[in-house]
Amino acid sequence: MKQYELLEREHALLKHLAQLPRKILTLHGRENVTEFVLHDLCDINCFNLNKAAYFIDNPDFNITKGVAGFSRSDVPINGQMAWKDPVAFSQHMAQSEFNKKVRKIMQGSLSSEKHDHEKIAGRLADELGFNNHAFCNVTMKHDNHGFVLYEKVNTHDTFADDHMVNGLSLLGFCPIF
Repeated sequence: MKQYELLEREHALLKHLAQLPRKILTLHGRENVTEFVLHDLCDINCFNLNKAAYFIDNPDFNITKGVAGFSRSDVPINGQMAWKDPVAFSQHMAQSEFNKKVRKIMQGSLSSEKHDHEKIAGRLADELGFNNHAFCNVTMKHDNHGFVLYEKVNTHDTFADDHMVNGLSLLGFCPIF
């Protein structure tokens, strides 16, 4: 890819990420804001992810809980349509098999386990049917930890890797119900 094309792509990615806080505010009071944000982060114009699963780890209560899941094959809705019709998107996500599977996961805190995160990610990836997974840890409020397991559409595309942690950190601004 030429330098100019990379700069254009990075500009589009950063513009996409910069618009997310405003979008989050439009959904004030909704219980599934995290699903909207995760969907947007997986969009082709953002990180272009095939699958993503978001977990919150709370060491104080010794629990790791699946919060939201996205699978491109399970969620055919265009990213912009999700924000234009939040009711339809919410209904679709409530029926999403992958999202339901992620939300059912509840286990002891990842922090209390003596495994490294690579092994935990591998186990969760197997359970959720990921082919080529990667993961990211995100610092959150109240001493919680975010853990995002993801699969890129193109595993060789490392273009957005430098922005991944910052982008996924936006999930920490979403309320958890």
